[in-house]
Amino acid sequence: MDSPPQEATAFPEGHLPNMQEAARALANRDIPLVEYGQQIQWRFGYDVVLTAMPDALLSLSSQILSDHGSPRVSPSTVENYRHTASEDGCIVHKLDSASLIYLYPLSLVGFTLRDTVEAESTFDPTLKILTPQPRVYMSSLICYLLEHPLEDCTRRRVTNDLLSFITFYVLRYEPLDTKSGESAEDESEEAYQERIEEGLKMMKSWDWDADEKDYLPIAESVVRDCRSIETLTSCG
Repeated sequence: MDSPPQEATAFPEGHLPNMQEAARALANRDIPLVEYGQQIQWRFGYDVVLTAMPDALLSLSSQILSDHGSPRVSPSTVENYRHTASEDGCIVHKLDSASLIYLYPLSLVGFTLRDTVEAESTFDPTLKILTPQPRVYMSSLICYLLEHPLEDCTRRRVTNDLLSFITFYVLRYEPLDTKSGESAEDESEEAYQERIEEGLKMMKSWDWDADEKDYLPIAESVVRDCRSIETLTSCG
């Protein structure tokens, strides 16, 4: 079966109260919160907030955040905007001067609530949210890339998310310590290959459904050579 979600990584103190309050405001209105994109990698130290939810609740969730003091913002006003949210259906809210909240419709991300499991929230240890099963999440990213041509600008988001998932979840790399200025020692080729084989072994142990097994060879290929993610498509 799929590997269970790891224990949540605590947010930096400067962001914790606002994120707790925003997540709690949505949960108090029975909005099912599903971790998505690099938010999943946050459990391994990646500082981004992305959430998916049923399409029918997207507008309500946005209104709740606005009422809670986190205004909706236009992608064109966000410096160094991470992807083309205006073109892929994402709604963005400003949490504070340093943080944004990305809300995605589940129809966009390629899985349903049935494909998720309950996990401890990274916002608040007393709050339970949903996180997609690893094989479902990885398959959804691969499927998106296969279905979109290389010139599609929305691929950048998915390409980055798949690379991050492979790096931090499958290959178990630690986030860089940018504060101390220290860097990890160079990894030998032998150690790197061992890391890849361990990651592939874990992936093969996941409970792949019959309609998902076609993605396993592709998943193995991009883990062995992450550069191939950039050209992964079945279009044209």
